[in-house]
Amino acid sequence: MVLGFNTSGISTEDARQVSLVAGLIERYDKRLPGGGEAAQQGRLSEVYSNAVELNGGSLVSAGGYTTTFGLVAGGGAVWATSGGSLSLWTDLQSGHYVAFLFGIAAFFAIFFIGIYFEMFSPSEMPIYFDRLRRKVYYVHQGQRKRFLLFGPTTVEARTADWSLVDCELHAKVGGSTTSFRRTFHLVFLVRASASDPTIVDSFVLPSVDFPGAMWEYIRGYMEAGMPPLQAGEVSPTKGPKGIKGFDMVEALKQRRKDYWRDWKEFPWTQLWQHLALPLFVVFFVVNRFVVWTAQTVTWPKEIEDALGAPIMGGFKVK
Repeated sequence: MVLGFNTSGISTEDARQVSLVAGLIERYDKRLPGGGEAAQQGRLSEVYSNAVELNGGSLVSAGGYTTTFGLVAGGGAVWATSGGSLSLWTDLQSGHYVAFLFGIAAFFAIFFIGIYFEMFSPSEMPIYFDRLRRKVYYVHQGQRKRFLLFGPTTVEARTADWSLVDCELHAKVGGSTTSFRRTFHLVFLVRASASDPTIVDSFVLPSVDFPGAMWEYIRGYMEAGMPPLQAGEVSPTKGPKGIKGFDMVEALKQRRKDYWRDWKEFPWTQLWQHLALPLFVVFFVVNRFVVWTAQTVTWPKEIEDALGAPIMGGFKVK
């Protein structure tokens, strides 16, 4: 099951009403358009003869945000609640231990949430939609960690019949006291069989900017024979060393190469980035730990044979 989403019970219209499931906004119908013009929104990471690969997340580029926030915000909370003094022992003796413990609790809560979700997770979580065989291939991550909150968990590639997959739009609320933000996610529920709607598994396409258009792209490709690329789009290509998408180390190498040019063209941006350098250093170190502990998914030979060779070359659709 997908952590953080309500994916239990049965997948029927009556059981999965918006008023009954927290975070659920809409259930999509494969027979109906998704309410927007089809668009893959940069999530297309590979094209095959009869399948497409959508990027479900990569720890190479984004892993470590929550853990870093826990370190920085938690450390700031400890500093603030201890009176902004380095002499913590003196503060504890003067009766500030309650505030100090509150800061410690805030630090560990956010920090361990980051560790739980980000460390030892799959390095990438692609989703393959195979319209020839009417299958979906995805990554399943177990919920039980080896050492309670820390350590590896089970990670495996799974296959589901497209006819048994239901798609829902979920939203999560975030922000602060001065701002409000909702992130949208496409959650896919896998039913036990055509006659048994019990949810036996689930997977997610996270952080989708225009979910209606994203669903219409998936639905159109699987149901209506829509091509994987629209007019003017370029097929995706793998980055350095076979990495798909953004990689922080490679980006730093490029920044070093363009360093003085960026100072001339974007002086204020460069100044702000240099002021925030201590925060970036913390994030970079955390990200490296996330990448180093990430688990590589081994795709079964039958799935690789079903997908075949990817279509490469960066061709442009006219």
